[in-house]
Parts: sequence; C-alpha cells; structure tokens
Amino acid sequence: MTTENAVTVSGTLHLIHGGASNAGKPKKYLHFSVRQETPGTDGSVRKDFLLARVYDPKLQDSFRELEEGAKVRIRGDVRSSLGSGEMYINVQEIEKLA
Repeated sequence: MTTENAVTVSGTLHLIHGGASNAGKPKKYLHFSVRQETPGTDGSVRKDFLLARVYDPKLQDSFRELEEGAKVRIRGDVRSSLGSGEMYINVQEIEKLA
C-alpha cells in the first residue's frame, strides 16, 4: 500500500455482520469492526471501535474463517461513505495474530 490514506490496525475482531449465516450469498462487502485498546499514561485504557469493510471476494472467504473475538491485524485505506460521511477502513489484507 502506497497511498497517503494507508493504515495498519491491530485489535480484536468484533461485530461480524452477515458472517457464516450468509456464507453462500455473494455480498458487495462484509462489514465488521476492530476493537483497538490503547493504554494511557495514567493507567487507563482507551477503547476504539474502528469500522472496516472487506470488498474482495477472496478476502471475504478468508474473513469468514475467523471467529469473533480473534486477534487480527488489518491493512487498508481509510475511506468515507458517500452521504453519511462515516469513516471506515477498506481492507486489503487480513492477518490473524497468535
């Protein structure tokens, strides 16, 4: 990835929408979020939920093999939905972490 919007995020897979129950149906994209925890200097932990979409059919297949709560690293571009202005990560790589 060489775009200026490229990001890499590690965290916990959360809120799988249309996962295994719709495995046979082709979808334009799969929508999910990654919970990222960032420790603060005062000992607190900031929890962010980052929205992500998987458009590539091959990546959708590998994504369906993951369980909710799995630790993952995703790489992609930050995008904005037309109309709503909602920001999300357009996923280009998914890696399951040990």
